[in-house]
Amino acid sequence: MKLVRCFLSITVALVALLALTACSPIVAPGEAPAPAPMQNGAPSDLPAAVEYDLGEATVIQERFPADSRFRTMPVRLNGVIAAPAEGGPYPVVLILHGTHPGCPVNDQSVDVWPCAPELEQPNYRGFAYLVSQLAARGYVALSININAENTFGFGEPTAGERLRQLVDLHLGALAEASAGGGSAFGIDLAGRADLHRLVLFGHSRGGEAAVALARDLAVEAERGDLAYGPIDGLLLIAAGLVFVDPAGGAPAPMAIVLPACDGDVSQQDGQFFFETTRLTPEPSAWVTSAWLERANHNAFNSLLPADPFGTPDRADCESLLTGDEQRGFLVAYAADFLTTIFSRDPAQVRAAMVRMGMDVAAPAPVQLYGLDAQAAVLLASRHRLPLLTPASEAELTTSPASGPVTAQGVDLHFCPAGFYSAQSLPGSEPCRRNLVTVPGQPAHAVLSWQDAGAALRFPLPEGLNNLHLFDAVSVRAAVDPLAPLNPAGAAQSFSVQVTDRAGNTATVPTRANEPALRFPPGLVQEDVALGQFFTGRVPLLPVRVPLSAFEGVNLADIVEVALLFNQTTSGTLFLADVELVRAPVSPQETLSEPPSAELIAAAETGDVEAMRQLANLYRPTEALGVQYGNLAQVVYWYRQACAAGYANAQVDFYEFARTHADMGDDAYLDEAIACLEDAIRQGHRSAIINGAFRATFIEQDYQRGFFLYALFEETEPDFAEQRWSFADQLTQAEIEEAEQAAAAWRAANPIKDYEDFFAQVDSPFRQP
Repeated sequence: MKLVRCFLSITVALVALLALTACSPIVAPGEAPAPAPMQNGAPSDLPAAVEYDLGEATVIQERFPADSRFRTMPVRLNGVIAAPAEGGPYPVVLILHGTHPGCPVNDQSVDVWPCAPELEQPNYRGFAYLVSQLAARGYVALSININAENTFGFGEPTAGERLRQLVDLHLGALAEASAGGGSAFGIDLAGRADLHRLVLFGHSRGGEAAVALARDLAVEAERGDLAYGPIDGLLLIAAGLVFVDPAGGAPAPMAIVLPACDGDVSQQDGQFFFETTRLTPEPSAWVTSAWLERANHNAFNSLLPADPFGTPDRADCESLLTGDEQRGFLVAYAADFLTTIFSRDPAQVRAAMVRMGMDVAAPAPVQLYGLDAQAAVLLASRHRLPLLTPASEAELTTSPASGPVTAQGVDLHFCPAGFYSAQSLPGSEPCRRNLVTVPGQPAHAVLSWQDAGAALRFPLPEGLNNLHLFDAVSVRAAVDPLAPLNPAGAAQSFSVQVTDRAGNTATVPTRANEPALRFPPGLVQEDVALGQFFTGRVPLLPVRVPLSAFEGVNLADIVEVALLFNQTTSGTLFLADVELVRAPVSPQETLSEPPSAELIAAAETGDVEAMRQLANLYRPTEALGVQYGNLAQVVYWYRQACAAGYANAQVDFYEFARTHADMGDDAYLDEAIACLEDAIRQGHRSAIINGAFRATFIEQDYQRGFFLYALFEETEPDFAEQRWSFADQLTQAEIEEAEQAAAAWRAANPIKDYEDFFAQVDSPFRQP
């Protein structure tokens, strides 16, 4: 009988699951292995980055007439690729190299296109190390040859026109290979690539090209005519900015690596994408930029020589990171960035954000991945409340939160975005825009004080004064190295104060080693025409004060947030943002109160109901735009309780795994189905309902669905009646077989609920 065979297969599957669990070491909850396929570390046996050549093709340059020799441009479709050896489909990472000459340059400094393959510089090959590392972490990664996009040796290009055609050709071939249509990539890619989960990495001018491509795909996605994408995230590495307008930012989360000692894009132009996103009304995606000290431009690409221009007169750049250090940083940073994009485990996402310097619930980091580096973070609009974002002079007196801005003993001056001088923009002398390099050239304020009682105050309007909804006060600032009110070489500091409605105040000073308030490294030099100018770089970095540091006040009813300049007698700061921020992933892993020590201890000693409750507590969820959960804990405890045969937990595991699969990750579904089948065998009412629905409407196993619905004939006849709605899918013989099997089951087994199974275990915890 088919139904007998079905139950035999259920038993075999369950025995296999129990054996697998029995062979696995029992891991304490704090040490539960992350079930996500990607970890920050990569195995030593990395997948090889394979050189591929898809042959030659042509791209069309629409700006040239049909009879122009530049109309049809020859290109080579080669690159390097790596992928996991089995499984999939996996997200795809496409890496775009920068504008480094491909073909040899002539006496006019133009690389003549085309040239012989042996003469063309394979700039894409410089990211083979990254391709291999990403494949080890569960991605299909490829770095493609885009020399054709960058050359001026075949007519002046239209920015992005050649690139889009190149990307279409490479990804079209990848899609065909993943669909099993044959591959010229040199590795087995059948079933490996999911091109609708796609991230772009761009180095140098490849960075701005990635942003432009992401924007184009976002527009096409609205029309519903995408062959791949849209883009899920962008990583810009020492990005250049020539043709792309940075205004508006990007349509996806974006991370920007800024090498502090960039000897090519010497003003760290990638920061423009951060600053313009900041001024975009209600951005829906976050942006972060990592300021990597002692890093240069070219070392991210292992093929390139030293930077072309160097960093003269900068003592902080005399001893650069090694190429291995720089590339190691990029591997770790890229892996964590991808975790934030693709992982469905809030705990893994939060851990990655912490390592990237994005933990807005904590003070700003001094190092990232063991190297001196800092991070600026711009959260999506739902995760922050701006109190000062000086996009215009009006905001120096009126907060974006609709309250007044009160300057007490403080001089405020507005600096518009862009590059200018006091001569081109009279009255802008305090901005020093042509004398001090602030990456991104943002709109900001210049704030000066000469009185220890100076303050900048932000009253909070009714309805916006519950600070329990936030994690920290964040102030993005930098010390003006040319201001006479800043002693040369000395750090600055201030305090943050909050006041509640009852008049209670709490004041927290900034840290002594606050990266944003250090005097910037560099030299003050004289120019005959300009006067004094500063050779270093002055990035605007965050100062964060966690709200947990403010004691003795009612954080649910705060009427004012203030910056008190009471730590030094004078100073001048470039001030970009003052805001209240909350982490998109909560530091607390459970939405409700964390599990008690008693519940954890009971689970560790074998209480299966405690195991079930722990798993349910840690299930990923979202509230008020904040994610909670720990997937590793969920799966660990469900597996333990399922292996013990506890039907209540088996049902919960299946319902969790089914929901998780509906969101695109079916990693746990097969084992959860095996658990569900065991719960059905034990007669669990909810398991039978879930099994009947699955058999009928998902697997189209109508006889099994008929059988399961028929189990309710005596206890819930109205529910059992549903089997007749699809009976026309069965023969009369199949119906009779199912009816007989159900009658036999009912005669031998009762249908039980949560209370029945809970009564069978020795647990002091009860939670239906």
